[in-house]
Amino acid sequence: MKPLVNYGYETDDEIVKRHMHRELETWISHLDAMINEADLLAKIISNKIGDKELRNELLDDVNENIHLLNEFYTYRNLLNNVRECDELECDQFYMHQHDHVFEKYIDCVAQYRSIKDNVYQQLLL
Repeated sequence: MKPLVNYGYETDDEIVKRHMHRELETWISHLDAMINEADLLAKIISNKIGDKELRNELLDDVNENIHLLNEFYTYRNLLNNVRECDELECDQFYMHQHDHVFEKYIDCVAQYRSIKDNVYQQLLL
């Protein structure tokens, strides 16, 4: 990932917009890794533990995360338009959207961590 460097020719607004893109790419990467990990954990649960309820909960979470990942891809396409903003209202709209996407990401991570903790607890029994 490219470092977030302030080049002399960039405005503060351009730096913020670049930072938003960088954050989103990080969230997408984490979400993709969580989906892959959850898929593997579902297989472990199915093969080693045999807890169908926990496996189904994990698979439901995978499906929700896939849906969220698709939302993030759509948002990434929308975020490309932020470069065209030249008014405060436009910038505020995208900042609000970015905060909303971040809240979804945080909720997703928290839910996944909770399910993953249950998986690990089952493995330790």
